[in-house]
Amino acid sequence: MRKLFATVGLLASFGVFGQNDTDADWKRTVYSEEFTIGVVLHTGSPWPGFNFRRLHWTDGFTKWGYEIDYTAYRHPREIKYPAQSILGSSRSFTYGKINDFFAFRTGYGRERVLYDKQDRGTLSISLQTYGGVAWGMLKPVYVDVVRFTPDGNRIEGSERYDPEIHDNAMISGQEPFFTGFSELQIRPGVYTKIGLSFDYNFLDEKITAMEVGTIFDYYPNWFGLYESNGVPVMARVDNPSLWWQIYISFNFGNKWY
Repeated sequence: MRKLFATVGLLASFGVFGQNDTDADWKRTVYSEEFTIGVVLHTGSPWPGFNFRRLHWTDGFTKWGYEIDYTAYRHPREIKYPAQSILGSSRSFTYGKINDFFAFRTGYGRERVLYDKQDRGTLSISLQTYGGVAWGMLKPVYVDVVRFTPDGNRIEGSERYDPEIHDNAMISGQEPFFTGFSELQIRPGVYTKIGLSFDYNFLDEKITAMEVGTIFDYYPNWFGLYESNGVPVMARVDNPSLWWQIYISFNFGNKWY
């Protein structure tokens, strides 16, 4: 009899890790690990961002883990229009923009299930809270500049854009994005993120979710190390230290034991 009770107890202990009773008419599986990747659309830039998360379930409704984000920023004063070159038609560039600004975020956070699926194919809602370090990166903008010597010879070259010395009539367009990467500068900051995730995948072990929320990135002038307090994206205007985004993310992933 003791052996029977011991055997039943052992089987029950394994069952606790595999399933958890809910008010639904089905057994809800409790997983221990999950990962997701996502494409992020946000108000901070016309370019999409990307997200990766690796999470550990601490109980049936709470998970903790880390995330890695990539995002680009657009200054609210940016306006892109064709350069008014003396040569006529030319490629467009952003007047006054001296640096491209983008970042990788590395953070840690919690996700809490607020409303769980009541059956296969139904919806679960989770609250996401994350925070960590935002590794801001500044890449100088380069433009194609056309000049003429006194004897009429045309000289064309690539120069780092400075609106103080480069008149619009001299510029025939902006250089490709990767020009200037050797002069990349890191501008570290901090961030916090809060959002709601809606998982609607039919299979419980798969994740297909839409997430909406907001992100605050703060890039202070640490110990006065930088020339300006704001992040120098544009010339002749105020550059913020605090950047705010509303985002929507489409996430896909898997869960396992």
